[in-house]
Amino acid sequence: MKQFLLITIFLFIFSLNGKSAVQEVSQLDKMSYRIEKIYPNPAKNRLVVDLLSEEYLLVQFELIDILGNKVKQWKKVEVAPGLQKLSFNLEEFSAGIYLLKAQAGREVIVERIRKL
Repeated sequence: MKQFLLITIFLFIFSLNGKSAVQEVSQLDKMSYRIEKIYPNPAKNRLVVDLLSEEYLLVQFELIDILGNKVKQWKKVEVAPGLQKLSFNLEEFSAGIYLLKAQAGREVIVERIRKL
């Protein structure tokens, strides 16, 4: 699955008669990183994330419950270009559906995971 960042830019256009208009321009840019695979999913105690990066990044990972509450924020992970295997301990969490959020700067990826 390819992940993209949608950037919206507002341009102010002035006509010769002094009236102005706002035009919205959307541009689809490729993200600098993506999650290749999350496994096992469902997971019991440990979750592995295969993350592919095009550059050096600091990525913040959070676990969010089904109600939208942040239940865990891990330390930022320094990611080098290429494929990285990251492991997360899920032992302390109850069984259920969660969202795993990865954020590097303004680029955000959210994936659904299930804890057994």
